[in-house]
Amino acid sequence: MNKILLAALALVFSAGASAAEDNVHFSGALVSEPCTLPDADTDIRLDFGSVIEKYLYQYQRTKPQPFSIHLQECDPAILSTVSVTFQGTADTELTELLAPDAASTAKGVAIGLELTDGTPLAINKASPYTQLSNGNNTLTFNAYVQARPTVIANKTLAAGDFTATANFVLAYQ
Repeated sequence: MNKILLAALALVFSAGASAAEDNVHFSGALVSEPCTLPDADTDIRLDFGSVIEKYLYQYQRTKPQPFSIHLQECDPAILSTVSVTFQGTADTELTELLAPDAASTAKGVAIGLELTDGTPLAINKASPYTQLSNGNNTLTFNAYVQARPTVIANKTLAAGDFTATANFVLAYQ
């Protein structure tokens, strides 16, 4: 009985369908961005290589490694400054640092970000605005691996591989 009822309902809906004029609408916004982002910078990868547990127990974090975002064909007459926000999952203990992805086997570490002068850059918070110059611009940041304080205190670092993923968002003004 239910199968017949469903088939009858399907026929009713099919019979009730008709073509309507102007029933698909598309919209968007054409914007003028001051810079372009090269394809090579849409997927930036930074490999920390092997991080030694003993080093983290002694110094709590690795030395910073630089990475860059390249902006091309910038026209500061359109908008003259840029800020970068790295969006990702914050670590539960080191809340301004990036948590490793769930598939990581290393435990007790997080990824920190900073400006080239060593000023910390919190995950999910905008960097200070940087003045754009005409033409190509390079935004350079540092990343490092840091051990959680409780893991250092309890000596419970777990060796293994780790990855962490963040998306960067450029904001112009």
